[in-house]
Amino acid sequence: MKDELLGIGEGIIKEMRGRGADEAIVLPVHRERMMVRFSNNKVTVVQNWSLISADLLSIFGRRRLISRFEDISEGALRNTIDRIVKESALVPEAKEIAPLPAGRKFPDRLTKERIDPDGINNGVSLAINAAVREGAERVSGVFTADIVRCGLMGSNGAEGYDERAAYELNVRAFGGEVSGQGLSCGTRMKGLTAEEAGREAGTIVRYGKNVAKWSEGRYNVLFGPIIGANLLERMGEACSAFNVEAGYSCLAGKLGQSVVSENLTMVDDGPGDEGLGSRVFDAEGVPTKRTVLLDKGTLKTYLHNSVTARKFKIESTGNAGWIEPSPWNLVVGEGTLSFEEALKELGNGIYMVSNWYTRFQNYSTGDLSTICRDGTFLVEKGEIKGALKGVRVSDNLLRMFSSVRGMCRDRRWVRWWEVRIPTLLPAMIISDVTLTKAQET
Repeated sequence: MKDELLGIGEGIIKEMRGRGADEAIVLPVHRERMMVRFSNNKVTVVQNWSLISADLLSIFGRRRLISRFEDISEGALRNTIDRIVKESALVPEAKEIAPLPAGRKFPDRLTKERIDPDGINNGVSLAINAAVREGAERVSGVFTADIVRCGLMGSNGAEGYDERAAYELNVRAFGGEVSGQGLSCGTRMKGLTAEEAGREAGTIVRYGKNVAKWSEGRYNVLFGPIIGANLLERMGEACSAFNVEAGYSCLAGKLGQSVVSENLTMVDDGPGDEGLGSRVFDAEGVPTKRTVLLDKGTLKTYLHNSVTARKFKIESTGNAGWIEPSPWNLVVGEGTLSFEEALKELGNGIYMVSNWYTRFQNYSTGDLSTICRDGTFLVEKGEIKGALKGVRVSDNLLRMFSSVRGMCRDRRWVRWWEVRIPTLLPAMIISDVTLTKAQET
């Protein structure tokens, strides 16, 4: 597959240079995927994909064009390149332009993982059965397995080949009107904990049958890893220099400042073996690396591609994005508490498992709201007393993460449709979170 992908990239580069492009870089990708959907305690859909595509950045003077080839047959490639060349004259010249960085050849990064249909089906069965044993009546969800093979070929001399595996199991359990969520994800099939994911979802259903009353106000909250990852993903996005320049970051103008709690350290890990989003090179052929974003609460850097780095007069951090730089994987340092100790430390407060629909009222200040789902519980004297309905977090991103007062020592990877940047983090206690009612309860 390597030779085929790099051959596609080389052919596109040669054609673009021959048609007048000053520079070009191609990322040809082969994605192999298996997806198993299950509903009402049984498998309902099994799908398999094997697709080759190619993304292209071409530069004509001060004009940059981004294109995608989803049909890589010879005729289709020729037709698309004809269109790119014709349209290049219509594209406005960029105010800020940066040449592609000096290219290099990367050693191949390979994976021994292969998609195992029997293992996936067994994982689904383990998750369903575990959820039912804990009290769920119905169990649904999706298990996906991906092998992504990515090539790199550039007129700047960049050349590379990277293989990665990624597995995601998302389980939702139901009992009457109560729902719970559990998940497991990783880069190795053997590392997944399908049974534990089902058990977590089923346990939430069992605890959720006892409904407690509550009022709007400020609460100390224990954020589980799933909802915590959703919120920290927004912090990672705010570290993008593109979002800083565009006015979509609450971290603009805060380099070198203490912006969150000293308990919080966060790193973007580009090449790490355990990261579901890892790659050894970025979209410009720059090596990825571990970049410290928050060091004990202090903002250390923004994330850059070559264009934003030129504006800020520094070097790229290896996070391109031809349009915007973004994190590969977010890794948060661990704390010292077990989960049971975290509940005791919380004392009286709220434990939250998951959330949907995070929306910003103001990106530049960090004001946001998000709906809690699939497990929100009242905690009294360190013990879960009952489930809460209709809870909405209505607060500020920086204020919340400035109030981290305790973290668990166990961390887990989180990625699902509400968290697209893979994030490794523990549960964490945050003080004085403003909660409002999303519905009448």
